[in-house]
Amino acid sequence: MKITSIKSHVLRYELEKELGYSQQYYKHRTAHLVEVQTDEGMTGWGECFGPGNIALANKFIVEKVIQPLVIGEDPLNKEHIWQKVYNLLRDSGQKGMPIQALSGVDIALWDILGKKTNAPLYQLVGGKCNNEVPVYGYGMMLQKKNQLMN
Repeated sequence: MKITSIKSHVLRYELEKELGYSQQYYKHRTAHLVEVQTDEGMTGWGECFGPGNIALANKFIVEKVIQPLVIGEDPLNKEHIWQKVYNLLRDSGQKGMPIQALSGVDIALWDILGKKTNAPLYQLVGGKCNNEVPVYGYGMMLQKKNQLMN
């Protein structure tokens, strides 16, 4: 199996009220999904962190920097792909946008592995350890004080 393409899908919609977190406020909610396609017709999906217009920069990194490095690679060789891309990007930064972009591709490769082996992710990363998993939700819910008055 070989990787044939990687596409980025930046989804965005306008919020009724500006919301934020500890760093800044946003007028739009954004998500960046990464689609890795293979020559066997299998598709893996991942998501990059990167709020607002950072998603557009990550899209560029995924499609114009990472994609050419991994076209033709076996998507099941996740560790090799991660090391190859990381080593070529690390001079541009060992955190932030290069790693955010790589993480979306990496998640999509795990999705392909799960589909190929028909196994859930917990089995692929070492097996079941708990019967329950605590849930954590992050919703970017801060409102500016003047909005709370309305």
